[in-house]
Amino acid sequence: MADNPIQEQMRELQAQIRELRETLGLQGERAAGQLRQRATAALEGASRTAGDAAQYARNEAATVAGVVREHPAATSTALLMAGLIGGLVGYFIATSSHTPQRSHYRWY
Repeated sequence: MADNPIQEQMRELQAQIRELRETLGLQGERAAGQLRQRATAALEGASRTAGDAAQYARNEAATVAGVVREHPAATSTALLMAGLIGGLVGYFIATSSHTPQRSHYRWY
């Protein structure tokens, strides 16, 4: 009869462990569902934003292409000037950071 109270306590402990497992499982499922919903909403929002950005880029490209078609001389002049300015800036940067080499080094 001494084993009976211990066995009863063991059964109660096992029942409590089962309840705890079920509770944790339900909470885990609930948390996973909420996380899934948040991730889905975030992906939908990102997809919508990416679509809007792509549409904006297409619209702007069409606008630029229209301007280029209407004014080819002005466009080529602007591109040529941008290239020249970029070349000059690059030249000035290169020459300003140029260190003079020592002339007393010998090649042999």
